[in-house]
Amino acid sequence: MRKTLFLLCALAVAGAGAQNKMADILSSIETNNPQLKAGAQMVLSQKAEVSSQNSLADPTFELEHLWGAQNAGDRKYDITVSQAFDFPSLYVQRNQMGNLKRSLYDGQQALLRQQVLLQAKELCLRIVYLNRCIQLGEERQAAADRLAALYRERLATGDAAILDVNKIEIEQLNVTTANTRLRNDRSACLAQLRALNGGEPFEGGLETLADYPQAAMPASFDDLKAQALQADPELQLLRQESLIADKSVALNRAGWLPKFELGYRHAYELGERFNGLSVGISIPLFANRKKVKMAKAQALAGSFAVNNREQQALAELQTAYDEAVSLQRDHARYDLLMRQNNLGLLQKALTAGQISMVEYLVDATQLYEAFDNRLSLEYEYQLRLARMYKFEL
Repeated sequence: MRKTLFLLCALAVAGAGAQNKMADILSSIETNNPQLKAGAQMVLSQKAEVSSQNSLADPTFELEHLWGAQNAGDRKYDITVSQAFDFPSLYVQRNQMGNLKRSLYDGQQALLRQQVLLQAKELCLRIVYLNRCIQLGEERQAAADRLAALYRERLATGDAAILDVNKIEIEQLNVTTANTRLRNDRSACLAQLRALNGGEPFEGGLETLADYPQAAMPASFDDLKAQALQADPELQLLRQESLIADKSVALNRAGWLPKFELGYRHAYELGERFNGLSVGISIPLFANRKKVKMAKAQALAGSFAVNNREQQALAELQTAYDEAVSLQRDHARYDLLMRQNNLGLLQKALTAGQISMVEYLVDATQLYEAFDNRLSLEYEYQLRLARMYKFEL
C-alpha cells in the first residue's frame, strides 16, 4: 500500500518530461492535422481571390462591319479597343482593404489552430488522468487479489466463511470492471488524438503518458485578463472584422466616384480611313444606392460584436480562474491523506484480526474513493489552466 502512496506523490511532482512530451505531441498535430492543412490552403485561395479583386477590368475589342444593299463597295468597318478603369483612389483603398482581409484570413487560421491544439491538449490531459487512474486501479486490483488469496487460505483452514470470500470476489469483479472501463476510455482518447494527427503514429507510447505539464496559477487575475484579452485570436478576428467594416464605409463612399473608359478607334468608310481616341464615363446614379448606409450598419454591428465577445471572454476567463482556485484549494486538502499510510494500517489490522473483512472493505473503499477524488481534482485543475492559457498555444 505504501507503493500506492509513493506512486501518487511521485506523479504529482513530476512534470518537466511530460511538458516536453506533450509539446512534441502538439507540434506533430500542428504539422499533420488535416483540418489545419485544409485551412492553410483555404487561406491561400482567399488571399489570391482578394488580389484578383483589385485588378483592372479586361480590355474590350469591338468590330463592326456594315455593307450597303445597292452597292457592294459601300462597306464600313469600325474597330474599337478600349480599357475601363475606376477612379484611381479606389485602387488605393481596395489595396488597403485587401491587406485587412489578408490579416483576417490569417486570424481565422490562427483561431482554427488554437481550437485544434486546445482539443489535443485536453485529450492529452485526459490520457494522463486515465493513466493515473489505471495505475491506481492496478494497485487496487493487486490488493484485492492478495486479500482474496488470503481468505481462500483461511477458508481452507476454517478461519473464514464463504460469505467473506464471496464479498472479496465481488470487490475483485468491481475493480476489474472499473479498470476495463478506464482502458476503454483511454483507447477512445488515443483514437481521437491519432485522428487529430492525421492518422500518423506518435513517437513513443502515449499509454505511458502519466505526468501533467508544469503549470501554475497566474500571479493575479488582472495580469491574466490583460494577456488573454490581448492575445485571444477570436477577439483579434472580431477586431479585424470591425476594421474591415469601417474601411468598407469609406470604400462605398468612394463608389460614387465616376468610372472611365479609354480606347482607340479605327473606322473605314467609303474609301476613307479615320483614327482617333474614344473616351467614356459612367456615373453611378443607381448602382451605389444604399451601400453606404448598409456599410455603416455593418460597422456598427461589428463594434457591438467586439464588445459582446470581450464580455463573454472575460466571463469565461473569470469562471475558469475561480474554478481553478477552488480546485487547487480542495486538492491541497488531500495532501494530509497522501502522507498517511492508512491502507497499510488497514492491511495490518485485518491480518492481526483487529477488524473484520467487511470493515476493511468499507474503509479501503473510502480511501480509494478519496484517491480517485484527488486525481479528478488534479485533472479538472489542469483543464482549467489549459483553458486559461490557451492563448499561449
